Amino acid sequence: MPSHQNPIGNSKTAKFVAANPLAPLADPFAGMGDDQKDFHKEVSNNVQKRVENAMEELREKHRTGTNEVDEPDRGPTGAAYKELYRQQREISKRAAASREHSEAKERMQQNREVEDAKEKMRRMKFQDSEYEDNSHQDSDDDFDYLLDEEDPGLAQLREVRLAQLKQEHITRATNISLGHGTLRTIVQDEFLAECTGSSRFVCVHFFQDEFERCKIMDFHLKVIAEEHYECKFLRIDAAKAPFFVTKFKIRTLPSLFLYENGKEIGRLTGFDGLASDPKKPDEWHTGRLQEWIASKGAIKYEKPSDEVAEERKRLGLVSRGAVYSNQERSAFVEEY
Repeated sequence: MPSHQNPIGNSKTAKFVAANPLAPLADPFAGMGDDQKDFHKEVSNNVQKRVENAMEELREKHRTGTNEVDEPDRGPTGAAYKELYRQQREISKRAAASREHSEAKERMQQNREVEDAKEKMRRMKFQDSEYEDNSHQDSDDDFDYLLDEEDPGLAQLREVRLAQLKQEHITRATNISLGHGTLRTIVQDEFLAECTGSSRFVCVHFFQDEFERCKIMDFHLKVIAEEHYECKFLRIDAAKAPFFVTKFKIRTLPSLFLYENGKEIGRLTGFDGLASDPKKPDEWHTGRLQEWIASKGAIKYEKPSDEVAEERKRLGLVSRGAVYSNQERSAFVEEY
């Protein structure tokens, strides 16, 4: 039996559909027998009503703008995007705080240099006045021109210093944006991107949570990372990075690797050469590790000479370095 919605031949229904192509959509049972007319009419009305309701719902969704709302974990408002946004905000906050701190230090340094220069000129003028006639008493106004007139040499020195401070500030802010200034934990898939990315110097610590010596290394690296922004400090769980453990032939933990532009420039196995007292191999100063990293060129650090150390001691400025021990992690004792 041919379909009434898609009639075939020259039947009465086919002629009706040909004359009214949209009629089957409005009334899909048009042309049926009179004995089933009421039943078919009711079904047609029901279908029509449902279509109208569906269209009304679509119009309402479009009107309220809820027709294309993303799912919580898929769209730009999802959890993954929110976490990325939060991390970016934290990095921006740290960069802003660092910038404000650097600017404050720059202002203090500039004021200190100006005051030092003024004091130096006062002393020079005072010394010159000793050779003049004792009967001639200089008033305070005689020194005013020294404060008002700026020495060209001093001005040039100040400009050079300001340029240096500005460049240091730009470099520091750039390094902070790359993840410098803290000891961060990464996974195996992030290793190559972190070590061969924009940072020139990268220090990576292969560790395991169960090893006490790895905790000691982390303690010292955290102290160094917060002081030296010129190098990026990372840590990676050796148990979760079997590929690199095999590739680098790591047999002892902790193992420390230094990279420059993605090329290995140094490797430290365990605490080799760090402890000054063989009887206490796990207790050594942060300065020891700083010296080793600086010897590879990754950070700027120089141990004070004996003369400088003696002079600082005479002035009451005793150098101190962080020492990790099993009993007291944050003890501070005299360095070396």
